[in-house]
Formats: sequence, C-alpha cells, structure tokens
Amino acid sequence: MADIVLLSTADWDHPLWTNKQHTALSLHRAGHRVLYIESLGLRPPRADRQDRQRILKRLRRMFRPPRQVEPGLWIWSPMVIPGGTRGVLMRINRVLFSSALAWVLRRLSFRSPLLWTYNPLTGRYLNLRRRAADSTSSMFSAAVYHCVDRIHAQPGMPATLIADSERQLCRTVNVVFTTSPDLQASLMRLNACTYHYGNVADQVHFAAALDAPHAPEPLAGIPKPRLMFVGAIDSYKLDLPMLTALARQRSEWSFVLLGPVGEADPDTRITALQALPNVHVMGLQPYADLPAWLAHADVALLPLQENTYTQHMFPMKFFEYLAAGRPVVATRIPALRPYASGALLCPPDAEAFDAAIATALAGDGPPLQQRLALAAEHTYESRTRKMLADLQRAGLLDAASSGRSMLRAQARTWPLQRLLMPVLFRSVRLRNRCGRSEAGRQLLGWIDGHHPIEPQVLDAQIPRLIQKGLYAEALTLMERSWLELGRTDHLYQLLFRRVTRPKPLKEQIALFGTLGASTRLPLSYRAYSRVVCAYRAAEANDPALMHASLAALDAVAKGLEDDPNTRLCRQENRFNRAKLLISCYATTLRLQLTLADRPGAAVLGRRALQFCGSLDLTMIETDTSFRLTRNLMRVLAINVVEAWASADAALYRESRQALQVVYDHAHRPEHDNREVHEDHRAFAVQVMQRVALIDPTLENAAAMKGAVEGLMLLLFREEIVSEAWQVERLPRVLPCFKGFLNTQRANPGTP
Repeated sequence: MADIVLLSTADWDHPLWTNKQHTALSLHRAGHRVLYIESLGLRPPRADRQDRQRILKRLRRMFRPPRQVEPGLWIWSPMVIPGGTRGVLMRINRVLFSSALAWVLRRLSFRSPLLWTYNPLTGRYLNLRRRAADSTSSMFSAAVYHCVDRIHAQPGMPATLIADSERQLCRTVNVVFTTSPDLQASLMRLNACTYHYGNVADQVHFAAALDAPHAPEPLAGIPKPRLMFVGAIDSYKLDLPMLTALARQRSEWSFVLLGPVGEADPDTRITALQALPNVHVMGLQPYADLPAWLAHADVALLPLQENTYTQHMFPMKFFEYLAAGRPVVATRIPALRPYASGALLCPPDAEAFDAAIATALAGDGPPLQQRLALAAEHTYESRTRKMLADLQRAGLLDAASSGRSMLRAQARTWPLQRLLMPVLFRSVRLRNRCGRSEAGRQLLGWIDGHHPIEPQVLDAQIPRLIQKGLYAEALTLMERSWLELGRTDHLYQLLFRRVTRPKPLKEQIALFGTLGASTRLPLSYRAYSRVVCAYRAAEANDPALMHASLAALDAVAKGLEDDPNTRLCRQENRFNRAKLLISCYATTLRLQLTLADRPGAAVLGRRALQFCGSLDLTMIETDTSFRLTRNLMRVLAINVVEAWASADAALYRESRQALQVVYDHAHRPEHDNREVHEDHRAFAVQVMQRVALIDPTLENAAAMKGAVEGLMLLLFREEIVSEAWQVERLPRVLPCFKGFLNTQRANPGTP
C-alpha cells in the first residue's frame, strides 16, 4: 500500500467529474491512501460570477485541514493567491503551498509519498529536482505526470508559460501517462518513460442506463428520435456551426444538449443553435442523473472539431456513452480511430454526420453487445491496475509505502527520544569499548523495540550485524529501512563501496547471496547483489556457486528482456533497467567463459544481439547510455569470436553492425565531456580495431588470430596496454575459450 498525493486541476465536488476525481477514487479502491489536492489554478481568474463564486468557496476552505471523504481518501484546498503564476506572486505561492503541503503530509503521516500530478505548473510550486537515485525530491519518493489534454491550447490559458513548464516537468518526473497517442508522441521526446492509456468510463455507473425505465421529467416531453450530447459546451472543441446546420436540415430530430455553456471558453455563443425549435439546451445535470438521461437517448453525439486541441484529446464521454448502451456518432479524431468497431466515426461536416446518425437510427451500426463489450474493457479499475503495474515494474510504488503505525508510535515517543537517545547511544559505545559488545547489541535491540524505525538504531545495528556474519538479520533491518524510511544507504555502500564489505571471499558470497534472495528490496539492489555474488563465485572458482549464479542472473535478465520499460528507461546509472540488463549479460558471460561454456556463451551473445536490435540508446537516460557501452560491446563481441570459430560470415556481419552502432553512440558529441572512471571510447576503439581484422573474407590468418586473441583479452580486461602485456596475460585467458579453439590453437595454462 502506497501513499499518493494527487495534484489535480479540478475541484473534487465539481458537477462534471473528470479523470482526476475518478483516478483518485480508483487509486484509493486499489488499496492506496490518497490525498486529493484541488486545483491551484492555471489561468488568471475572470471577473465573472462563476469565478467569483469559486474563489469565495476556496477562501472558506483554504484554512481548513484536509477533509476525509472515505477512510484513506482526503480532499484538501490549499491556500494560494488566485492567478499568481508569475513573478513575486508565484514565489509567494510556492512558499505557501510547499510549506502547507509539508504540514499536511506530517498530519496525515504520509512518508515519502508518490506525487501524481495533472498540473503542468507543478515544477513551479514544488521542488522536483531529480536526485541521483530514482526519486525526484526529498518530499516525494517519485513523481508521475498524467497529461490528459493539450491544456495550453485551451482559450484563456497562459500558453507559453504552460508549454514551457510542461516540457520541464516531463524531463523531471519518473513517468508520464497520456490519454492520446498524439500526446504520447509529443511528450516521449522529453521522457522516454511515456505511456499511453486512453480515457475510460465509470462502467458500473453508466450501465445503470440499461435499466432506467422512466425518462427524467424535462426529457419526457421532447419528441423522438433524441440525439444527445453530454458535457461542457465550448466553442473551442465542439463544432457548433456544423451542429447548427445539421439541426436546421433535420427538423424531425430532437437535439438534446446537457452541460454548462462556455465554462472554459466564455466567448462561446449558441444563440443560433438554441433558437431552433428542435434544439433543447438543458444545462448542467447532476452526475448521478446522467444514466437516466442517456437511457432515453436514441443516439449519443460527439460533434468535435478537428483542431490542435482535439487532435490531442480523448473525450471521456465516448466510453460513457458505450457503457450506457447508446449508439455513438463521433468525429474521427486520432484517439478514437482504434475504437471504430464500437462507434460510427466520420469527418465533422453536416452531411457525414447526417448519414451516420441515420445509419445508427436504423440499427445498422455496431450492435449493442459489441458496444458493451468494448466499454467493459475500458474501466477506471482496469486502467489504474495497468498504470500501477508500470509503476511497480519501475520500482516506484515500494518507495511510496510507509510504516504508518510505526510513525504514530514514533510521534508518541518523540519527546522521550529527544531526551534519552543521546544517553542511550553513549551507553552502547561505552559498553563496546569495555568489551561488552553483546550487551551493547542487546541495548540497541531494546531501543529498536521501544522506538520503531529509529535511524540511529539502524545505522548502528546493520554494520555490526554484518561484521558478526549475521546476514539474515542485517537483511531484515535493511528491508525495514527501505520499506519504512525509504533508505537504501547501507545497501548502496555495500554494493558500490568495496571497502565496506567483509574481507573474506566466502563471507562476501554469503552476504550478497542473502541480499540477492530478498523479495522486498528494490529490483536494482537485488540484481546487483546477484552480480557481485557471481563475480565472487568466479574468483573462488566454485562451479556449483557459478551455476547457481547463472540461474539467478538468467531469471533477472529474462524479466528485464520481457519488460518494454527496459528499452525506454530514464532512470540514472545503476537504477537504469537497460544498464542493469547489460550488467547481467556481462556477468553471465564472465561465468560462462570461466566455466568454458561455449554453447551458453553463444546463446547469450545472440540474446544480446536480439535485445540491441530493439534498443535505441538515445531513448534511455543520456549519461547512462554512455556508461553502458563498454559492457555492451563486451557482450556483443562474443558473437564475433563465435563467428570466427564457426566460420559464420552472416553472424560476423550482424555482430559487427551492432558493435558499430554502440561505437558510434559512444562517440556522439553530447558525450565529449563525460566524467567517468573508465575510458569507454578508448575501449570501443580497441574492440573495433580487432573486429575489423577478424573479417572472414580476409586471408591474413596470422593477423586474424592475433586480433581474436586480443579481443578475448578485452572480454576480461579494461584495455590492452602493450604487446608484451598481451603476451604475458594471454595464457591465463585462453583456457576460458577452449570451446572456441581447436587443438592447434589451444595454449595450455591456468586461468
């Protein structure tokens, strides 16, 4: 269960519910705690009655604490200056909002929540500076931007401000969700972890239309056939001239329009349309009553324009209409084209709509069961499950889980902690100096039992347990530190700071084997624990341990290969899924060569080729894409050795082409000033120099043999420093390639 802060652009009790309210509710029903933050305002307020009423309502609420509408679901109206999105007012709003939000999160015991925002100005209100790990700020464990519209294309919006802020927000957050393919295409350039999930419907709510026997009173007197539109009536998205022309030429049809007029576009004028006797503008109707209205509609309409805004939108009412069982006639905008099997789609002109409506009235459109089946596939529950699965695969949900009962216990004992903790820890240190380390450990255990998730206790206990070889106990505390505090510093030190590890090789194997077997730590830490364990097993020359490591690494690699997010990961360095997969490949190759397993190495090489065929290095995090080139070239190069050993010219050409792609990427201009420990470009040059000489079409066998031997060395070493160095070390490496060599080429020695 995660804590989620949903930053909306709509008030909770707005009569026309949108994505924001439905998503908050579905996240809550999925078992998560949700804080729904009402709109901060995107545009300057207008001097009309509607905006004045809204501002007064917010003023009454902004000094109140969050109100709970369901257990685990809160609604909060923050205090901000209306229209303060620039200059001094923006800075004031930033301070007001961020400080108030921190107070609210403490009040609700939200610890490291996930931010789920719909507001493109979020980065102006909150510090979302990306850290080295996969989180975004100290306040949030991760951030998601859910883009449901081309907001800056709406009338009255500060277009430049919103567009610039949205671009920066997309570069900062961990994941972007969009509701249309065009939105996905435009935002994926900014964040490769951008996914498309179209709008859906509250299927249960609108399915009530199938069993509504009586029409609402205002509708009962309107003659059939009734053509109904439900939603905001705004001229920037509805094709009102086309609808007016259609109503004029079809006086026998009744056009029923439900919704507010000009809510987003005050310039909307429907005088000509409303003057027609067969047009009935019924105004805003309660959400609870909409199924009853739709139940008595003969056709549901979506008469949209074709413009920049509608090109990037997915109308919520589409699946609401289908869930209500109504025949649908809609403009053929991009987002709706995949669902043509459930509706009649046509261009926005009166003749096309006339023909489509006539077809629907005649019962010749998609049948009822087909429409209902399509609606049943697109519900908020199913969409939310898929979105959460994406976040889970990215490791973003676990970080948002908090130990709330422990936080409450911490709050109760906080004064005591402040007074006693320094004294208790001095007592522990004194006992250790006096040779009573076991007594000190017992006292730490007592502190931990009475003061849950005290960081000082964990900082003291974990290293001591590792020193004593109590790795299972240390793992338990590390899992608690991660799940309850969001901390992984002990794990990070063990994995990437070798001086913190136990010295004996067997102890390292036992430690990292224990860490790698965890089911609660983040994927990256579990997998890199497997990697370290595998290398130590190779150092120990233990075949049983190496085979066990091969099986564990293969399971991790297959999971990453099957996950499309691996190819689009924007997380950095050691948290990047593509880099993690390539590290698994490289480690597996080292084990296979140590075991002289030519068939296994050959299979691995082809797996790496296949993965690289679907990998665009420019679509993952830039610095990371450079750092992984060395291991990627190393794994791809085994295919060249295999091609040489088996005289497979086709495999050689394919492998050389893949290596060239990686080489070219390492030499892209944006990598000119990369600060890394190893010279990746020099390594790439050495690999390509030798690969060029191994070409099966060449006849210089001696040069080819020397190039192969040099390439074999590069699979184990960072670089070849000299010819003498190569001659000295080659005998140690050749036995690892005995499966690739014939008896004439073999050279005795020990690896």
